Amino acid sequence: VGNPWRERVRGHRVLSVPLWLYCDDTSGNTSKKWNKHNSFLFTAAGLEREHAQKEYNVHFLCTSNIAPPLEMLDGI
Repeated sequence: VGNPWRERVRGHRVLSVPLWLYCDDTSGNTSKKWNKHNSFLFTAAGLEREHAQKEYNVHFLCTSNIAPPLEMLDGI
């Protein structure tokens, strides 16, 4: 009985960290043709806005020009 994660981690400590996950469409063009890519990124939700928007606090997860965003979420 209880939380199944307690058995899974065998006594180790488990922490939960709130994250802001977002998807952005970008262009991967090498010519004038639009080559749409969807990218998923995340940042820690507890950071102040001035820190959350700094490049070193935004972390890349995945990108694809084939899979739609909802399909990409399955891999995340």
